[in-house]
Amino acid sequence: MTCDKLNDIEVKCWNAYISYFYSFKNFYIQNKNDQQVIQEITTSLQLIENEDSVLVSMLPGDLVAAKYENDGLWYRAKILNIEQNTFTVQFIDYGNSEVSSNLKKLPSKIACYHAMAYHCMLDDVDHEEYVISTENDIYDIIFNFLGSVEVVVTFLSNEETFLVNMKWDNRCIKTYVNNIISYGLIPKTYEILKKIDQSNAKMVVNLIYAQSINEFYVETEDSKEIQNKIENILENETVWEPLTEYKIGKMAIAKSLTDNRWYRVRILMIHEGGECTCYFIDYGVQDKCSEFYKAVGYLKLAPPFIKLCSLHIPSIKNKKKLFDSLSKSFTDEMEQYKHKKMTIVIVKTGEPCVVELYVDNFNVAKLIEPIPVIVFNVIHMNILTVQVNSSSRLAVMNELSKIKTLSPVEKPKYCRIYGALVNNQWYRAELKNKFKGSMDVILVDMGSSIINVEKLFKLPNHIQNLKYLTLRCSLGLDEKYFSLHKLKLICNSKTEFMMIVNKNNNTDGHLIQLLYNGVDVATIIKKY
Repeated sequence: MTCDKLNDIEVKCWNAYISYFYSFKNFYIQNKNDQQVIQEITTSLQLIENEDSVLVSMLPGDLVAAKYENDGLWYRAKILNIEQNTFTVQFIDYGNSEVSSNLKKLPSKIACYHAMAYHCMLDDVDHEEYVISTENDIYDIIFNFLGSVEVVVTFLSNEETFLVNMKWDNRCIKTYVNNIISYGLIPKTYEILKKIDQSNAKMVVNLIYAQSINEFYVETEDSKEIQNKIENILENETVWEPLTEYKIGKMAIAKSLTDNRWYRVRILMIHEGGECTCYFIDYGVQDKCSEFYKAVGYLKLAPPFIKLCSLHIPSIKNKKKLFDSLSKSFTDEMEQYKHKKMTIVIVKTGEPCVVELYVDNFNVAKLIEPIPVIVFNVIHMNILTVQVNSSSRLAVMNELSKIKTLSPVEKPKYCRIYGALVNNQWYRAELKNKFKGSMDVILVDMGSSIINVEKLFKLPNHIQNLKYLTLRCSLGLDEKYFSLHKLKLICNSKTEFMMIVNKNNNTDGHLIQLLYNGVDVATIIKKY
């Protein structure tokens, strides 16, 4: 007896407990709202008298009461397999399967309840699944943790096995798992680090380096004092207590095999011969170490003198889908500002610390978010012009479409914006060259296209003075694999794209990614 569909359940987001965990693609959950019923069922099963519950015949698929040998208690179970006098059963309110020889008849009033364990798999966890299947210590940490906390489960499908997303402490479980893999952040350490900072705290920082939007490091104004104290202890302490317990996530003092210096570390992987791959707490890097000692006193309690951060970007949808592009844009922007003082505001404590990041009082998340553009002058897929399709540009185009007549200008000047009439449509234009009886002008709202006109006209001031932004850009694609013809077909003055700048380059053209209706243009223009 199982629950195969969720069609009859309106709420698709539950507070839940993981009743049994095999892997990220094979685990069971219980709805928090079912806990009282589960407890009542369990209590009732313990009261069934043996002599009143003799099983006459049993077949695979039958529901029974089975004793779980680990705790000696009776639970509802389904028979999966029978071999001689032993039975393989699945405990339908928890999900785990065991071999049992102690079965009882299940009273009908208890059998009528639906199975309380829901078989689930997490979405997009191939990497995490591989890691926990090869690193047993990490599996044990995940197993023990997930069995002890309340999680928020969102169903992505309504048939068993249910595809789900899962959060703990308002963070995706994937983030938590990758924090263990990359930084050795076990739950206990995570809770300690959460207490170091306060939400909404604001501080001036220097950028150390940026790996991605989810991993960049900053140095606070207090960092130097903390660093000096830690390094002084590491260099001058002569008596250390050897580390006797080697576990993933364990904090220690260890010697780097690269430079033979001592560092504060967390153990990530344990190798033969006394070596471990470690995360260097105060430097944000991984390396192999040897000679491990216990971290005590200030070395254990002091916060890292660099802060691991993740960028808060709530305005961008599909962050996971755009992760690589946003990270390229972010790291490129940060390279330009790395020598400037920055400000962070802590949105969520812990490690990484989720922060808003400001440079010159401007929110960096706004710098890297996709912006609407129109594409012009497609000479090559790596030589094209884009214009920001801002609200002001749209307003200008709308007003120009309503104008009937404008007064001609007898002596137009360079670097001024005028009106130009082209095929009975008004455009804003900037004078480029004068000839006898005509002029070359730049259509400033049409990707700086150049045309020849005989006259220019005076625009209303509020239209004339509005700014425009045109950029020379490149998609960074190889013409052997992508079609210029396909690109030209989708680019016109009315087609709006969303643009992410992956690398600023004012000389050869900014390296960009274009999205059309949420799809990467590179996939649309690919040769087949």
